[in-house]
Amino acid sequence: MEIEKIIFFRNFLFKTFIIGVLFGFFYFITSIIFWNTWLMSWIERMFKVNDAELGNLILSFFSTLRIVLAFFLLAPCIALHWMIKLKNRTTRL
Repeated sequence: MEIEKIIFFRNFLFKTFIIGVLFGFFYFITSIIFWNTWLMSWIERMFKVNDAELGNLILSFFSTLRIVLAFFLLAPCIALHWMIKLKNRTTRL
């Protein structure tokens, strides 16, 4: 694989990771802000869940988000970064 393609995919994965972290932070802040408002009570009535179940759903969402961000985006990004360093080191020799 060409070094330019590896760099492109690494940058793409890293930028996607950063955007995912920002979205996760946004979802976290909005969950905290709207927890004790009309929106959560509306969600509880609409989907017929109680407060404990809603908390478990939100915790499950953030756990899944963490797995996706860390293992599907950040880990390949780090692996591609190591490949770039290895190729640059071998081309200098």
